Amino acid sequence: MPTLHLTAENVNKLKPAAAGQVLYRDTKLAGFGLRVGTQRAAYFVEKRVDGRTVRHTIGIRGEMTADQARKAAAMKLGAMTGGSDLNAEKRAQVEARKAAAAARAAAAEYTVKALCDWYVSHQRALGKQSTVDAAGIFAKHVEGTDFAKMPAKELTAKHATALIRTVVEKGHNRTAAKLRAYLRAAYALAQGADTNPQAPAALVLFGVETNPIASTAAIKNASGARDVTLTEDELGEVLRLLRHRRAVAHDDALAAIELSLLLGGQRPAQVLRLTAGDVDLHARTVTLLDPKGRRDTARRHVLPLTDLAMELLQAILAVRRADWLFGDKAATTHKDTVARKGVELLAQAQANIAARTNGRAPARPKIEARDLRRTAETMLAAMGVSKDVRAQLLSHGLGGVQGRHYDQHEYMTEKRNALQAWADRLQELADRKPAASNVKRLNRAA
Repeated sequence: MPTLHLTAENVNKLKPAAAGQVLYRDTKLAGFGLRVGTQRAAYFVEKRVDGRTVRHTIGIRGEMTADQARKAAAMKLGAMTGGSDLNAEKRAQVEARKAAAAARAAAAEYTVKALCDWYVSHQRALGKQSTVDAAGIFAKHVEGTDFAKMPAKELTAKHATALIRTVVEKGHNRTAAKLRAYLRAAYALAQGADTNPQAPAALVLFGVETNPIASTAAIKNASGARDVTLTEDELGEVLRLLRHRRAVAHDDALAAIELSLLLGGQRPAQVLRLTAGDVDLHARTVTLLDPKGRRDTARRHVLPLTDLAMELLQAILAVRRADWLFGDKAATTHKDTVARKGVELLAQAQANIAARTNGRAPARPKIEARDLRRTAETMLAAMGVSKDVRAQLLSHGLGGVQGRHYDQHEYMTEKRNALQAWADRLQELADRKPAASNVKRLNRAA
């Protein structure tokens, strides 16, 4: 291996190697050298570290001078004398840069928006009816904000508060409460996924270890609860309007409202999911699927059919255009369509009453389709239907230990009796007849 005093003059005279490479060791600084290849030459240092020879490249001839290379070599040889493996350190630096780049790429992929999108997809796969609402709120109040592109694991309680506050400041307390609830649920699923073997693998990549939303204050006065119920006069007018419009032309949204009402005030969103297979005209039953709450599997909610409900279902089945009862082959009728047409129908009912009484009807809040369910339960309670039977009939309040694990009674007889009494009362209202004084009232709960 040739030796050479590696000065600028001597280095510049060296020609490329004919093949392979030639190593020139410096005559003045032990361990300093120049490696000359067929294309270029590079300065290096070489020394034994921990019992093995380590050769480390300093720089390329032409990109640094011989004098600069000598000074750098002296410093690096000193470090190697102290036991530093310069090549190992360089490899570690390269790996660290790769890891940092991967972290930046992951941060760009596993963002707050990505977690929101994952939550919506997860809820949709479970058949949760809140999916559309959550997707709409995330789209309007998360996407496009400064927090949407933030890594989900870096969102803090202060960030979440600022995000929710923008909705509160617009006067939308109810929407703010929903946004908080959906975000909290999304983070609850992702939290600790790396130590939960039942968590989907996709959530592990978000790296969420805490739930920042849980530390934010709840939104007060945001329940949006209504206490409006229809009067008997209004409910009778609604029934007459529904039957009149059905006689003129079939309308899926109005038919869904009418069926929901005849079934005791069922949720329209669940009625809209009915298929032909859910209706058993022979057994005179209809089966709804109730996914509300924290159920992994939707609850089967079987209801007996009265003559009025049978008549309506036969008319619906005769004109259905897809496997489901409401809508066409492209899609089911949307619950927003039902809500919109319900508002129009109920407004017409109130207008008809005002016209019939020459404007002497008492001032009333504007009634909405969702008020029909509350009206039905209120009237069923007044008719003597017990709280337990109403819970079974309307599929709510059944989440306790008793209801989930111990009370396996199907309540079909009780539901059939209650729905028949309800159908009789609806017929009386539609016919403008007072309640029969000799009707046997159902037993009320104590």
